[in-house]
Order: sequence, then C-alpha cells, then structure tokens
Amino acid sequence: MRFNTPMDVEYKTLTLNPIFGKALAKDLSREGLCVETKHKLPIGTTLELSLNVPGDNLPVFATGKVAWADGIEAGLKLTKISQKDRVRVLEHVYKEWLRNNTRRSFGEHSP
Repeated sequence: MRFNTPMDVEYKTLTLNPIFGKALAKDLSREGLCVETKHKLPIGTTLELSLNVPGDNLPVFATGKVAWADGIEAGLKLTKISQKDRVRVLEHVYKEWLRNNTRRSFGEHSP
C-alpha cells in the first residue's frame, strides 16, 4: 500500500563527490518512497536519508537505493532502516491517510 503523504527528507549520496540536498518525499510505502530532488540521481545510486516526521523531534535515518529515476523524481528502495523507525514513518503516513479519508467520508474538505 502506498501513501501520498509528503515528508521532508535530506539526502546524501555515498560517492566520491557526494550530491546532497533536501527533497520532498511522497508516495511512501513499507519498502520505499518517491522523492523530488534538485538533482538527477542515477539508477543504483545509494543515498543516506534523514526523514523528518512531522510532530516528531527525532529524524528517521535510513539508507536507500535509486530503483528508478525520471528527471528530478526518483523511486528509492529502502535498504537499511530500523524496524522502530519504519514503524514511526508508517504510523505517521497512515494517520494522515486516515484523517484525510475520514474527512472525505463525512463531506468535509481538507485544510
């Protein structure tokens, strides 16, 4: 299941001349996420990630590999993330999904 809940992420490639920056993560799932970056990231590139979960003081640290890339969008497969951190991310995106879908069920509009 994929959740289209935006989340800020900082990234850094593990290359000789690292590429780093901030991106918007979206389309999150248990196994990965899609990011919009300012850089084109080649398929197979490994990234260190720091995801900022809204309402949580501690970032989630993970490692991901570019599975697909299309311009400035890239799909990352998470290759290293603690189970505790995976749960933190998934709980946040699920709560947002539930909140948004409950509003639609009752005819309310999202803010």
